[in-house]
Amino acid sequence: MVKKATLVIALTWLLVVASIVMCANATAGPRLQTFEHMVHPQGCRCCFFVGRVPNLRCGKVCCGDNCC
Repeated sequence: MVKKATLVIALTWLLVVASIVMCANATAGPRLQTFEHMVHPQGCRCCFFVGRVPNLRCGKVCCGDNCC
């Protein structure tokens, strides 16, 4: 059988990993929303993104006024 100390250590690590995953997931949304409205220096911007983090790509680039 598993010792009580080993079980406590395993449970503690599980809680630490779960906390890190939840915090990273909670901050991904606001970061992406800020990035979506970024205007590029050339005057063009990305209307929508395809893919998942970290492999985001621009789905449509807009270089004029009100083209998205």
